[in-house]
Amino acid sequence: MSRTGPVRARRIEVTEEIRAFDTLAEADYSAAWEVMISAGDRRSAEQWARAIFEGAPRALRAFVVTGWIAGLRLRLGPRRSPDYVLGWTVVTTTPDLVILSVQSWMMTAHLMVSVEEKRVVLGSFVRYEKRGASALWSTVQPLHHQILPYLFGRASSRSQLLAT
Repeated sequence: MSRTGPVRARRIEVTEEIRAFDTLAEADYSAAWEVMISAGDRRSAEQWARAIFEGAPRALRAFVVTGWIAGLRLRLGPRRSPDYVLGWTVVTTTPDLVILSVQSWMMTAHLMVSVEEKRVVLGSFVRYEKRGASALWSTVQPLHHQILPYLFGRASSRSQLLAT
């Protein structure tokens, strides 16, 4: 299969099943995307998360990390540690599920990757901890809705290219 560019992840409803995977109680914001995968894609959920975020193009990865730190004031951990994915703490990891977490003084955020037989689901959850968090999140949400599915689709496309 030849592709001219990245697959675009498809936005899906955050179902109760998807919400149940995550451990963030009472999320104020949630969104989810999916990509369909081939039977030959044997990556674990954590490998998917690393491909999505750590495998991003260098300039885009730097832009995202700068936004997390300077814009959202997220407290990232070491970006090269096996206990973190691009600075997000690995809270849960199994072959089929990884949950990443990060906090700031205003919000707590989780990213969840779930690997199923024919698809991978990426969920994003944010809980506002302080007044003003909603307004801050609303300023970055449009970028979040562009960048996250792009990186997710790109990670999917890269696996298809490597398999051929």
